[in-house]
Amino acid sequence: MSRSKELSRLVKSGVLYHSKGWMPGTAGNLSLRDPKDGNLFWVSGSGLDKNRLDKKDFLPVRLETGSVPENWKGREGLKPSAETSIHRAVYKAFPEMGCSLHVHTPESNLIRTGVNRERPVMEWNLPSLEIIKAFGIWDENPQVSAPVIYNFPVVQEISDVLQKYLEEKKPRVPMCVIENHGITVWGKDLTQANRHLEAADFILKVWLLSR
Repeated sequence: MSRSKELSRLVKSGVLYHSKGWMPGTAGNLSLRDPKDGNLFWVSGSGLDKNRLDKKDFLPVRLETGSVPENWKGREGLKPSAETSIHRAVYKAFPEMGCSLHVHTPESNLIRTGVNRERPVMEWNLPSLEIIKAFGIWDENPQVSAPVIYNFPVVQEISDVLQKYLEEKKPRVPMCVIENHGITVWGKDLTQANRHLEAADFILKVWLLSR
């Protein structure tokens, strides 16, 4: 699928996630890896209401440097948010992934594992639910986990912890929770990433209801 069509789908996703309360205010951002250039990804700009996104609200970012190409001429004042580095960490760890979604669901803000500056990442054991099959995990009574990362005030520190974890652990579950912040999921394309986001949200809801 072309970049233009994928960006149009991301725009619609932003409206949907906003309506679900997953991207309140200007929170969160959406991205996709460029279909023709794996060293480039497109991310929604900073400070935008996700229920009013437009394809022109996305800007390109170089995977190697995290910077916008100098020759790119986009909408005046448009700039990547600090959370762009979270998407970059995912794409650097997983060359095969083509979409990353970072949202602020209420349930993801209620996870507590005891992470702190000294121990910035811990593994959260997911409840053994049927919905885990949405991640492509077909084990009977699956025993899987996802990382929970400390919410550093400087987002780049969150991204550094995430990238190191992903590269070292290669987790089976395509999701990460940032404590007191939100959740990031990824997939080979938007369709798969959205499926993972819906499954992650369901798991979080069940986990909270069971406590």
